[in-house]
Amino acid sequence: MIGGELLPDKSNNRVHLMYLPLLRDLTRVHRYSWGSACLANLYREMCRATKPNAKAMGGCLTLLQSWAWYRLPFLAPIVNRLPTYPFASR
Repeated sequence: MIGGELLPDKSNNRVHLMYLPLLRDLTRVHRYSWGSACLANLYREMCRATKPNAKAMGGCLTLLQSWAWYRLPFLAPIVNRLPTYPFASR
């Protein structure tokens, strides 16, 4: 969940070692602000993606896509039903 959806890197299948100590005590995991961490990670990855030699971007791209579709509706696909974001709506 952490490496695939919330805080993915460019490969989308690894978790940075700095997050592993947070999982040492699983009884405290629900107290962490995962939304803030996800947003901060996305901002950092967006800054890294602006470098001229960047070829890929990490971060929670589902969050970026849902924001873009909401704030810039001309980017959203034209569908007959409302779009759903299963991970973003939880």
